[in-house]
Amino acid sequence: MSQILATSKSRLIQDFVISKKRSFMTSTASFAKCNVCGKGIEDGFSITAKSIQKRTFFFCDMHNN
Repeated sequence: MSQILATSKSRLIQDFVISKKRSFMTSTASFAKCNVCGKGIEDGFSITAKSIQKRTFFFCDMHNN
C-alpha cells in the first residue's frame, strides 16, 4: 500500500510493507558514567562512548585517551 501526502510546498511518499514475519527487538538503557571513575554528566563531565572488543565503554574527559 502506498500513500502520497501532499502540501503546497512539498510531497511525501510512504510505502507501507506489511510483513507476516514476527520480529522482536530488545534494548537496554543506562546512565552514561565513566567506567574508570564513575563520574557522569551530572558531575559536569562530558562522556565519550567507545566500542572495544564488541563492548561499549564510557569515558570522562580525564580518562578519554
